[in-house]
Amino acid sequence: MHTPGKIAARLALLITAGCAAGTSAHAAEGCAAPYIKMIIPNPAGGVGDIIGRALGEKASAYLGKPVVIENRAGATTTIGTDMVAKAPADGCTILSLTASGVVASTLLPKLPYDLQRDFVPILGIGSFPMVATVSAGSKIQSFADLEKAAKSSQGLVYASGGVGTLAHLSAARLINDWSGTGLHVPYRGNADATQALLGNQVQLFFPSSAEAISLAATGKVRLLAITSDKRLTSLPDVPTMSELGFGNFNPRLWYAFLAPANTPPETVARLHDAFAKAVMDKSVQQRFSELGFAADLKDPAAVTAFMKSEAERWGKVIKDNNIQASQ
Repeated sequence: MHTPGKIAARLALLITAGCAAGTSAHAAEGCAAPYIKMIIPNPAGGVGDIIGRALGEKASAYLGKPVVIENRAGATTTIGTDMVAKAPADGCTILSLTASGVVASTLLPKLPYDLQRDFVPILGIGSFPMVATVSAGSKIQSFADLEKAAKSSQGLVYASGGVGTLAHLSAARLINDWSGTGLHVPYRGNADATQALLGNQVQLFFPSSAEAISLAATGKVRLLAITSDKRLTSLPDVPTMSELGFGNFNPRLWYAFLAPANTPPETVARLHDAFAKAVMDKSVQQRFSELGFAADLKDPAAVTAFMKSEAERWGKVIKDNNIQASQ
């Protein structure tokens, strides 16, 4: 996790570079509408809402108008993503992108948009680690037990909030690493997947740390391992994957904000500066760190490169497991 000092230094460099290019956040007019709309292509009530609402509230002070959250879920995040791709390039509509949005381009090759062609990155903000989670009533008591179950003749039955979600691909990748077998059961969102886990309809689910912390408070789940670099202060008894010998297994639920292609550079710069400052806000930092969020500001070029590497990374998992959108 980047320290506040390192993030502040990076933020200062990015803003200085923007000013040197003549893209002052104060001078840029940006969106002419009374509010800026952030499209979250996932069901309401998820981690994306926490991120969007917290940062939108803080960024609005720098943008001079409110940031309104709108959930447009469906079709592996493509409905909301396509909506932003077709929106006017005026800075009034932005997209909250996660790994699932990048995966969709591999899972669904005939999309009506192209992430590289039809969008311009605003910034990357950071990520949540994922947590291997079982029901408290499960016979699986440890990460070693989980491996045994994956290698058994029955294999592992695991849930996700939908085909191609990070929870889906994380579990598939882990089972591959063990040379085990598994049965994927997709649900309509993480809330339904969680209920399936609590009802012992499935054996494993990979929620983000934000969701896992909330679940742990109920006493109804057992957290076996987390993909963070070090143990979280909010989950001190949950070992990292590195501690368990799986240092190369590090899926993260990351977030980046994008605008439609051809959005003026000065408008992108203004949005970038406002949301970067929001990420650096002390109250936001405190709230997010309690949920395991690791802030990691990325400029537009870095976001583009990261999206490409993530598409390759998870594209391999999709190919190796012959994952189809209809599954």
